[in-house]
Amino acid sequence: MEAVGDEREGSMFGGMTMAMALAAALLSPGAATEERPPPGSVRIEPAVVSGSGCAVWPTTSVAVAPDNSGFTMSFGSSPVQVGVGSKPGDARKNCQFAMDVQVPKGFTYAVTGKEHTGYAHLAKGASGQLTVGHYFEGVSGRSSRTYRFTGPYDDAWLASDFDDIGINTYAPCGERRYLVLTTELRVDAGTSDPATTTSVLGLNDMDPGGTATARYRLAWQRCPAVR
Repeated sequence: MEAVGDEREGSMFGGMTMAMALAAALLSPGAATEERPPPGSVRIEPAVVSGSGCAVWPTTSVAVAPDNSGFTMSFGSSPVQVGVGSKPGDARKNCQFAMDVQVPKGFTYAVTGKEHTGYAHLAKGASGQLTVGHYFEGVSGRSSRTYRFTGPYDDAWLASDFDDIGINTYAPCGERRYLVLTTELRVDAGTSDPATTTSVLGLNDMDPGGTATARYRLAWQRCPAVR
C-alpha cells in the first residue's frame, strides 16, 4: 500500500512555503497553543449522510472518547469491485458525513488524524485507492489523503495518518458549522482480465454492506476572549 501525501485544497496559506505558513499561523490573531481536551460533554452526531457507498443510514453511530481526545464512527459501507459479477458503477463509491459537533463553551477543535481499516482482494495488474478527507462547512482549507493498493494483494490493511504533523484548521469559534467527513473507494482492472478475475476493495470486513469503523483524533484550543 502506498500513501500519497496530504493534499489541502483552498488552504488559507495558498502558495506560501511551510515556514511562512507556520509563522503566519503563530502570528495571526486568535492563534493559540494546543490545549488538553476540555472537560465536559462533547456531542458528535451525524446530521446528513450521503453517497453511493454508505446508503445504510441507521447503522451510522459515533462514540466520543471519555477524555474527548477523539471519536470513533461506525457506518454501513459497500465495497467497490471490478471484473466477474460486477455492475456498472461498482468500481467507485463515496460517502459524505455532515457531523453536528457540540463542544464545551470557550473551546474549538481540529481533526488531526484519521484511521481506517479494510481489506483488498486485487488480481495481478489491478489497483485500488482510498481517499479520506475532512473540512468545515463554509470554511476554506480542506485536508485529504489518498492510499493506493497494487495487485496482487489479498489481505487486510490499515490506513492511518496519526503520526503526521501538519498545520491544522480549527472550527470557527462561537459558530456552529458541520464537520464534513469524506471517504472514496476506487478500483481499476488495469492489466488484469475482468472476464476471468474479480478485484475488490472495502472498508473493515469482507461482508458486502457490512459495518465500517473509522477513528478520528482531535486537538483543542481555547477561543480568544471576547472584549
